Amino acid sequence: MEFRYLIGGCASLQANDGQADNLYPYVHLLPNDQIFLFANQYAVLFDWKRVTAVKQLPNLPGGPRNYPSAGSSVLLPLSAYIDYTLPEVVVCGGATYGAFLNPGAALPATASCGRIAPLSEGANWQMENMPLRRNMGDMVLLPDRTVLIINGAANGAQGWGNAQNPVLTPVLYNPNGAVGRRFQVLTGTNIARVYHSTANLLPDGRVLIAGSNTHQFYTLTGYLATELRIEAYSPAYLRGNRPVIANAPEELAYNARFEARVENGNPRAIELNLVSAAYSTHSFGQVLTTD
Repeated sequence: MEFRYLIGGCASLQANDGQADNLYPYVHLLPNDQIFLFANQYAVLFDWKRVTAVKQLPNLPGGPRNYPSAGSSVLLPLSAYIDYTLPEVVVCGGATYGAFLNPGAALPATASCGRIAPLSEGANWQMENMPLRRNMGDMVLLPDRTVLIINGAANGAQGWGNAQNPVLTPVLYNPNGAVGRRFQVLTGTNIARVYHSTANLLPDGRVLIAGSNTHQFYTLTGYLATELRIEAYSPAYLRGNRPVIANAPEELAYNARFEARVENGNPRAIELNLVSAAYSTHSFGQVLTTD
């Protein structure tokens, strides 16, 4: 497979097709200092120091997954218990090929998800289906190591006015659940969030939901008008008696032990997860979490 890397967030490879489904590729930095690079249906391990692809991974079934047919992707939380040695990537949703070229057809999005451990010997995609088909969804890593899948549409593709049938119901993905039982449907909203929507984790554990300007300019009337309202989504872990960090050092040294005192909550259910809540655009945010 021939890869060509272009400046500006575009990976061009065999992944290029008649509607350029290789824009805004998914890029995850792995613990071995290589990059997992995914565009359309194709994935490689990329050595950024030598500027070369070092391993071609199996293609992900189910149609294109990047703009303008975008689903979304996350690198699942890395664990200190196994010395951060088993990174796993999830890619969910996407549009039917041709939806961008023929927006009037309102072709259905896909519900399929693929999960892969790219550094494993014989790495391959494990496939599952979300409860709802979705493109343009945002995947947000939450502090309890679950993944919120929110926003998007059930038909069409990304671009100005190319989406129909907004998906108003978010879904929670539990990476530690059994295959076929990892998804939970959550309480929905009545505000459509399609092209150029965003979802970002806040320091207090809520998720900021905004955007959905589906038109080139502000259009405040008609179907899927420009959306100016902002929402804060409160995950279930915010209910009840929340633990409080009563005492902790002001600074932490790299690779050094530290002590903190936590009050309230169940002491047997407390865990430390470090989350980098990055920005999100075009259904993808680069985020690293460790526990």
